[in-house]
Amino acid sequence: ESLLSPYLFQVLVPIGHGTEEMEAVVIVDILRRSGAHVVVASIEQDLQIEASRRVNLVADEKIDMCEGENFDLIALPVGLFLVKL
Repeated sequence: ESLLSPYLFQVLVPIGHGTEEMEAVVIVDILRRSGAHVVVASIEQDLQIEASRRVNLVADEKIDMCEGENFDLIALPVGLFLVKL
């Protein structure tokens, strides 16, 4: 059994209330289509966030669960949530 990941690279995409939904969704879609392992992580108390145009998005996990993981890239969709980071 190979110890190598089947993914080309690991990417973290943090989201929170006020995230620009189109940027978040397009980033995740393009990266996943390209073979990346993308983790969408909520910086809020819940996995579900309300994006900038009142669209609800659901993260894969909470940001604190990503502590200690190695990512090749952190992609930040623009939005008001960046103030919290």
